[in-house]
Amino acid sequence: MHWSSPIILSILVVGSGCQTAAYYSQAVSGQAQILCCQESIEKLIADPHQPQAIVKKLKLVLELRNFARDNLDLNPGNNYLRYKALDRKYALWVVYAAPEFDVNLKSWWYPIAGRFTSRGWFSETSARKYANNLKREGLDVHIGGAPAYSTLGWFDDPVLSTFIKYSKTDLAELIFHELAHSRLFIANDATFNESFATATARAAVIRWLHSKSDAEGERRYRSEVKRMDVFVELVHQTRKALKELYKKNYKPDDMRIRKANVLSKLKARILQLHSEDPEYIGLAHWAKRPINNANLAAIAVYHRQVSAFEQLLANHANDLEKYFSAVEEITILPKEERKKKMQSLMNSK
Repeated sequence: MHWSSPIILSILVVGSGCQTAAYYSQAVSGQAQILCCQESIEKLIADPHQPQAIVKKLKLVLELRNFARDNLDLNPGNNYLRYKALDRKYALWVVYAAPEFDVNLKSWWYPIAGRFTSRGWFSETSARKYANNLKREGLDVHIGGAPAYSTLGWFDDPVLSTFIKYSKTDLAELIFHELAHSRLFIANDATFNESFATATARAAVIRWLHSKSDAEGERRYRSEVKRMDVFVELVHQTRKALKELYKKNYKPDDMRIRKANVLSKLKARILQLHSEDPEYIGLAHWAKRPINNANLAAIAVYHRQVSAFEQLLANHANDLEKYFSAVEEITILPKEERKKKMQSLMNSK
C-alpha cells in the first residue's frame, strides 16, 4: 500500500506557541526544498545520459497524465511535468496518534485544510521526536512514510524519486490518487477525502489497463485490490471489537491484556491468510510489526468508505462524469448527513 497525505503547506504561520511555529517552519522549508531545482521531465527524457529505466517511468508518467485528462475527467494541470530527486526514502513522514483505549485518531487543525488526523514532517528524525512526545503522553502512535502528497493546487506537484521506481500499476494508482485530491477535497473529513481518492484511483487504474488491452495486468491488479479489501475488512472488524472492549469498565492493566488479545487475533488471521495464499506476503510482513489503535485507524482513513464510492460509481453505470457530480452533491451535505449517506451506500453494496 502507499501512503499519501494531502497537507496544504501554508507560508503563513497560524497559531501561537513555539511548537506550532516550529512545525510550520519545517513545513515551509520542506516544501521549498521540493520546489527547488526541479528538472523538466521532457528534457530528462531527451537526455541520452539518463538511465533508461528512469526514462521509461517518466514516459509512463506523461502517458498517465494524458490518460487522466482525456479519459478520467481528472485535469492534471501542470502537475507531474517536472522531476525532483530527494536524498531520502519518503517525501515526508506522517504521524498518527490515538488514545490508548480509543479507536479514533487525534486530529490537528491546519490553515485552510481544517482539522486533519495526521501530522506531516519532512524530516524522519523530527517525526520520530514528535511521535515520542506523543507516546510519553500515553497515546498509541504510528509513523507512516508518504512517497507523495498533494498540495491541492497551491503548487505544481512534481514526480519524486521516492516513487518513480514503483511498478507501473502502483505508479498509476499513486498518480491518479493524487490527481483525485486535486479534483475534490473538503475540509475536516480525511476519511471521505482519502477513500474518494483511493476508490477513484482504483477505477482509473482498471480503465487504464483495459485501454492497453493488458488483461493479465488487469487480472493481477484486481487480485491485489481484492486482497486489500479482505485485509481492510479484518481491520474494520478488529476496530469494531476494540471499540466494544473500550466501553467496558476494566482496569487499565486488564484492558491492555484484552486489547493485546484482540490484536493478536488479527495478526494470526493475516498470517493464516498468507499460509493459504503466498500473495499475502506483504500483509504478513505488516502483521509482524507492532499494531495499535493509531495504525489501524490510519488504514481506516484511507479505505473505510471506499466501498461506498465504488457503489456510487456502479450506481451511475461507471460513468465518471455522473459519478463526480454525485460525489460533489454529497460533499455539500452537513458532515453527519454525509456520514449517513456513505454508510447507506456501504450497506447497499
